Amino acid sequence: MTIHPGSYQNKRFLKMKESIKDILKQLNLYHPLQSFYRNTIFKIRLAKSRTAYKKYEGAGYTCNVCGKNYQKFVPEYAAAVNKNALEKNNVIAGYGENVYCPNCFSSARERLVIAYLKKYIDISDKKILHLSPENNIYNFLKQNATVVTADLLPGFYKSVDRTIQHEDATILSFADNSFDIVIANHILEHIPDDKMAMKEILRVLKPIGKAILQVPYSSTLSATIEDPFIHDEKKQSEMFGQKDHVRIYALKDYIKRLEQTGFHVDTLSGKEIGGIAETSFQPGEVFFKITKPARV
Repeated sequence: MTIHPGSYQNKRFLKMKESIKDILKQLNLYHPLQSFYRNTIFKIRLAKSRTAYKKYEGAGYTCNVCGKNYQKFVPEYAAAVNKNALEKNNVIAGYGENVYCPNCFSSARERLVIAYLKKYIDISDKKILHLSPENNIYNFLKQNATVVTADLLPGFYKSVDRTIQHEDATILSFADNSFDIVIANHILEHIPDDKMAMKEILRVLKPIGKAILQVPYSSTLSATIEDPFIHDEKKQSEMFGQKDHVRIYALKDYIKRLEQTGFHVDTLSGKEIGGIAETSFQPGEVFFKITKPARV
């Protein structure tokens, strides 16, 4: 039997699904189970890609996480429900050719951050706040720096760091001037009050500290598209290209919001950082070089 969207059966199914989710949350099982599910899917995709891409080993792209070379990497395309919003607004959001390394499944957005850190910042003995920590970035950081990880839903990230703390990016519990670097990679587009999160990140950074705050953005939009109060996954996919996003940033507006917060912002191209050809970042993506001034 096919269950059609909007049908009575589908509504019952969704209601039952939400009830089960609520019960699992009350038992503190929902996030661990979701994390287990995600890790299982990751391992399956990794095993498949290693087998399928063995024939492409050799000169071409070099992964700066595992060091393997391939003629091409694994693509990732937006789901149909998200595709229209992303294409209509020309959003650079991490999709396309050569996104995942076939050997370690590092993503283009992880490799971009790692390439920037390797070229521009000595992380030795630095204190770093890593929000919603990504596994490969976290593993790179913890080799030479003191890393504090945090998220609003820390249960999703226990497999990355078992000591992850519960934090709301808009009301961070840390003292002023606590960190040399704050990393919140592809997070601000999820947060209704993004300006408050920017202010908190500025506050906990030390003077001349660095923030890595990459987001999906459009260089053709004249203004940011957003609805901070939306709570409708279907509409969010239709409007913003992902079911848990609340905005698509216009490039100039994103920079303006950061500067109005008090940050100094420059942009770097992939070529300036390391090059599309070498490491496989997303073509056309700029890196936001964000610094807290010595005096704010």
